[in-house]
Amino acid sequence: MTPKLENLLAENKLDLNLITVRISSRAKRLIYKTSVRKGIEIVIPKNANSERVLEITQNKIPWISNAQKQINDQRHQLTPKHIELKGLGEKWSVNYSIGAKRRIVIDGNSLTLGFDQEDIFYSVIQLQNWFNDKAKESLIPWITSLAEKRKLKFNKVFIKNQVSLWGSCSEKRNINLNRNLLFISPDLVEYVLHHELTHLEHMNHSKQFWTAFSNVLPEYQELRSKIRSVDTEEIPLWAERI
Repeated sequence: MTPKLENLLAENKLDLNLITVRISSRAKRLIYKTSVRKGIEIVIPKNANSERVLEITQNKIPWISNAQKQINDQRHQLTPKHIELKGLGEKWSVNYSIGAKRRIVIDGNSLTLGFDQEDIFYSVIQLQNWFNDKAKESLIPWITSLAEKRKLKFNKVFIKNQVSLWGSCSEKRNINLNRNLLFISPDLVEYVLHHELTHLEHMNHSKQFWTAFSNVLPEYQELRSKIRSVDTEEIPLWAERI
């Protein structure tokens, strides 16, 4: 960051700790982008005119200020005090031990995580590891039990942090399940599990697929409507890719 650019940002009372500047030989124009992890990144083309950079950045000050507020709010969401796993009917309280890098401690339905003030992502990484294990411990036996009842066999089940899919099934009979299924109601979880199991019999969404699916879940149309109405933006930020 050049002294002039740093002074411009500081004069407008912006948090320099949330701003990084990168010179790029590939960039064709000045780029301003945000992320929870990186904060605000200003990408400057290698041969950009420094005065032009200052001018454009000056015009961007309101946007940068608002973006910083959003990032601070999002980072605050990375340390929840309570977690509800609707799919399992569980509610958890979360506590933080400041200044301690420690393994997560589980006591009943209470979690205690270490909190490093110099690394705001330390706690959320612990929390995500716990959540991923929780999904494996619950979803894999759940779908295994349903498969046994339907006398179906799959190859492997993988628990993933997917953005847009609740689940999928490959031609190799591997099933992928989104760990965020734990945030939706049990009936919708079973809808997804049965949906992927039915793909072991019919890989596409043909008439045969829906007939087989309806034999297992006669109310599948109602459930399909409900799961389509789930707002994925309601998934807690701490559970998403950071």
